[in-house]
Amino acid sequence: MKKFLISICLLSICITCITGCSFSASDQEQAQEQASDMVENLTRAADEISQGGILEELEETEGDAVGIEAEDDETQKSEISGQDVELEEDLEGHAYDYTQLSEQEQELYRTILAALQECASDVAIDMVEESSFDKVFQCVMNDHPEIFYVDGYTFIKYTKGDKLKGNAFSGSYLYSQEEIEERNVRIEEKTEEILRQMPDGDEYEKVKYIYEYIIANTEYVQGAEDNQNICSVFLGGRSVCQGYAKAAQYLFEKAGIYSIFVSGKVESGEDHAWNIVRIDGNYYYIDTTWGDASYVMSGADASYEGKVPQINYEYLCVPDSQLFRTHTVGKIVPLPSCTSMEANYYVREGAYFTQADMEKAADLFEKAYEDGTSFVTLKCADETVYNEMEYHLIECQEVFRYLQSSDGTVAYTNNPKQLALSFWL
Repeated sequence: MKKFLISICLLSICITCITGCSFSASDQEQAQEQASDMVENLTRAADEISQGGILEELEETEGDAVGIEAEDDETQKSEISGQDVELEEDLEGHAYDYTQLSEQEQELYRTILAALQECASDVAIDMVEESSFDKVFQCVMNDHPEIFYVDGYTFIKYTKGDKLKGNAFSGSYLYSQEEIEERNVRIEEKTEEILRQMPDGDEYEKVKYIYEYIIANTEYVQGAEDNQNICSVFLGGRSVCQGYAKAAQYLFEKAGIYSIFVSGKVESGEDHAWNIVRIDGNYYYIDTTWGDASYVMSGADASYEGKVPQINYEYLCVPDSQLFRTHTVGKIVPLPSCTSMEANYYVREGAYFTQADMEKAADLFEKAYEDGTSFVTLKCADETVYNEMEYHLIECQEVFRYLQSSDGTVAYTNNPKQLALSFWL
């Protein structure tokens, strides 16, 4: 997250930009240009304040919402607040971060959301610390991937001497209103096309389809255009982790699957983004980025190209115990525990081994050949099972019993950290 701080007379501004895996120099230049424009606007406002006009208004309304033009902003705030009842019912059922906030924070959340939906600027808010505002703003952006046209905000503090008199904010909008509407139409057309192809099935099947679709139709490219929002996936087909996670969240919502946007870090120390989904009442982690071979290949030797399956199911519906080996969750709001294995990919596909079962292994290989797949992965419940399966299949070479080739060789990978064994057919 990058911040730019500007101070003018009695006004102070903080511009915050939301970033995920990648933040380009052009993004920073754009934010700085916005800051320069704000400086010019607020210089005029500061001149008015120095003449006593707005300062008197501030003194009279201490403790209330205060804007650059008090009367206009108060009207705008009233219009936004009027939507609270309609918003609250929808948010309770679809916006996870919202449900984790205090009543006061939820009120601020609704104000921020309504303002961003209207592309409003200079919106007066009740007195709040910048850190508190930042938390709630992040929650709004986490819950709403459809707000693809915002990449940060400008936070304005009105002070007299050392005393804070009021706050206001403006969204940092990436596109014009006309372009936002045009992109919305294209996104809706694309997502309707995607969901029309979704096969009938239970919630797991819907989640699996969306996981596979995003991975198969998105290339991991650092520096891809719009890579922090859903446009990169739906309109460009090239993105980074935040674009993947936002697009997945958007499709889950459209498909009627409750989902949560999650940010944090991975074992390399890099910022990362992924999702949680709810299937049959249980929560599971999903990481479409780490499921994409193009992400794996972005840091691998070129000689491995073509040897890695396009889709890695290691990160489809996994519990805390598995994900936390490689991922660390950020601490914006508490997240639900993910402890179930019922909808885990390997469990659902018959590739999860709770004991060394060679008959089950034979069935797994046979099914792979019948389905025409070129890759088999089996997942073990613990280290004991993993070691036994590795001993039988690799050290004792029992895997050759299940292969339909006669050249006497097999390519495989063993992953003791994830307790998985994979074989090319």
